[in-house]
Amino acid sequence: MLHIVIIALLMLIALAPSASAEYTDHRGRKVDSLKTVLKSGTKLTDEQLANIYKDLMWGLLNKDGQQATDYAKRLVSLSYRHNWLNARADALRIMGLHAYGSDRYQEAEHYFLQALAVTDSMRNDGKYDNGTIDDKLSALYGSLGNLYNIQDKALLAIEYYQRALPIFERHQWRESQALLYHNVAELYLSMGNLKEAERNYLLAIRQGMASGDSLLVAVPQKGLAKVYIDQGDYEQAYQTATAAYHYYHSHQDEDTGDYAEVLASMVKTHLMKGHEDLPRAKALAQEAVRLAQSHEMMGEVRYDVYAAAAMVEMQQHNWPQALDYALQSIHQDDQAATFSDVGCYELLANIYMQLGQKDKASQYINKVRAMMERFATSHFQSGLSQMEVIYQTQKKEEAISQLTRQKHWYMAGTALIGLSLLLTALLFYLYWRSSQLRKRHQLTLAKLEGEQAERIRLARDLHDRLGGLLTIIKLDHQDDPHVDEAIREMRNVAHHLLPDALSRYGLRVALRDYCQTMRNVTFAFTGREQHVAHEEAVYCIVYELVNNAVKNAQAQHIDVQLLIDNHLTAISVSDDGNGLTTADPPAGSGLRNIRERVEALGGTFRLQASPQKGTEVSIELPATARNHQK
Repeated sequence: MLHIVIIALLMLIALAPSASAEYTDHRGRKVDSLKTVLKSGTKLTDEQLANIYKDLMWGLLNKDGQQATDYAKRLVSLSYRHNWLNARADALRIMGLHAYGSDRYQEAEHYFLQALAVTDSMRNDGKYDNGTIDDKLSALYGSLGNLYNIQDKALLAIEYYQRALPIFERHQWRESQALLYHNVAELYLSMGNLKEAERNYLLAIRQGMASGDSLLVAVPQKGLAKVYIDQGDYEQAYQTATAAYHYYHSHQDEDTGDYAEVLASMVKTHLMKGHEDLPRAKALAQEAVRLAQSHEMMGEVRYDVYAAAAMVEMQQHNWPQALDYALQSIHQDDQAATFSDVGCYELLANIYMQLGQKDKASQYINKVRAMMERFATSHFQSGLSQMEVIYQTQKKEEAISQLTRQKHWYMAGTALIGLSLLLTALLFYLYWRSSQLRKRHQLTLAKLEGEQAERIRLARDLHDRLGGLLTIIKLDHQDDPHVDEAIREMRNVAHHLLPDALSRYGLRVALRDYCQTMRNVTFAFTGREQHVAHEEAVYCIVYELVNNAVKNAQAQHIDVQLLIDNHLTAISVSDDGNGLTTADPPAGSGLRNIRERVEALGGTFRLQASPQKGTEVSIELPATARNHQK
């Protein structure tokens, strides 16, 4: 579970916007000056004191957690004098974070739950807007999720992560959604629930693509590759692991451990039955082992790397070297062993059997059985305990909710009459607006259909008429290389207007073939291969985006990513070109037309660009009117 902890801490940072907002001088100068003010004896109001305590507790949290807690306790005392619920919730959370960082998990839980109760009281106080309350709730849900995560209480962790999700969706916090879905997927993977792990990894990738942050796409791809490896799905495992490999290979300095983890997955894909490539697997394993030996890495990553290296040596029947790697892939202390050790024990049993050491082989076979029984018992008991906590929590919240509903019923009835009048006016406006949008979308769809028909006609005319004419010319000018070049160019143009592979094999194959014809264009696919709605329109959009990047942005590298699942089709096209300035009109590069086409098809269009830093376009289309499964 150690690899989950790092992502959990990343989640903790993402879920704590208030900390960075309230304290910005991380070098401590503000902390020192505030302490000086307190020691000076200057007469301060309670409000001034509260602001100083707040800045000090945030500023000291990562430097001196005990001091941060001391100032947080002062703020709690002050908050009772004036009923400052917001300040009290922040102070209690600081105390919980310090206890969490000091491995005092029960104490951290106590403070987090207290802060949650205070935040619930803020709803009825009337002084706090929904945005402030949502900020507090999401941070506390994330903190509790991380707390239960690090204690291997997966059900409780998932429960609180899922409570944070509606808040993220309501405010369109894409980055937070991507991290949350990834955390949940990691928990399901650790529980062996591959189906739910796959679903949440795909959701994380979708939100990562929508956020425009390539790291938030690569991180869940790394985990999703493991799911497909465990399922024995070579094509999906290879494509997903390769997509993650492209990112981490070019960003090795960001996280060497993650890169080594991806290398281990790549090794396993090259050892999958029917797709063995031992030389490639060997090279990748050696690179991963070198990284593990030269860098400090989390234990789980090191064990995964050495297990993959052992599997390569076993395939080559190099049993002594396989044994050396396999022994490094397990915890030396059986009490510290995790579920991943079970697979490594099986490797060791197999290796010792091949070396003729039957006693050793029997020893590790017994360890496998003992570990499986231990995990089954502990997970069952832990699961019962967590379900009881969830049940009691929901029961208490339902009682509070019932009282709140009774209190607000009268107010809701009073406001109903005025609201009905407002709704009537709003409905008229929405009807008119909907009518205008419907007409606009119909015009755009008609234009799309016309463009598609024109592409088909042009492709046919190029192939049948111009192609035939060029063939006749070639008979009279057989030695003229310009004629051959014209024929080749004509065929390329006809093919890209509407490739035959699009109708025969689907969008993935057509885009892959197109990207392979372009220099410095990489293509990655995630999901299930199947025909989708509006394939021709999607192909044309990607074609235009890539051409724009090459011709207008002078991009040196372009990355095209496609995701297909049962809910949507998502496309991301990013480049390292000149980017856009605020003065660039979207229509100037054809982006306005692309946006209108996407919206007419019921999709969403997002653009992230800045001068000299490249451009990334993310598109999502709903999975409606699918043609047929392949």
